[in-house]
Amino acid sequence: MKKILALTLCFLLLFTNTSYGQPNNIKTAIQDLDTVNNRVNLMIKEITGDEPLNINELTKDIKFCESILASNSKQISNAYSAETDIQLRRTYSTILYTIALYELSLSNMLVYINDDSKTSFFIDTCAVFKQGTISLHELKSENS
Repeated sequence: MKKILALTLCFLLLFTNTSYGQPNNIKTAIQDLDTVNNRVNLMIKEITGDEPLNINELTKDIKFCESILASNSKQISNAYSAETDIQLRRTYSTILYTIALYELSLSNMLVYINDDSKTSFFIDTCAVFKQGTISLHELKSENS
């Protein structure tokens, strides 16, 4: 009886470590996506504001956000490739989808700030950013 209890406890300990070993990646990615979301939101407000645009500052902010997204994309892609749990793979896919939305939003914004006659790119920036925000909200609610 003691052996069965010991084996059960070992199994539970092993299963717990296996199942919950990866969420640090997820938690970090969600925090980084939240940071990018806030920064992009501020950039959109700056573009739509009355003040003249500081294109150099906006470009630096865009590059900073892109570097955060690229780093997370690489980490999550590697974790996705190594993962066998279907639920974690789904979460990783959702994170990668959200990253792609923010990357698209940032690239559209970069085109617009370099040529403000291309207003369709700014409209796309706002639309894709909204989709990314919705995706991030769903991701947060599923992983809280």
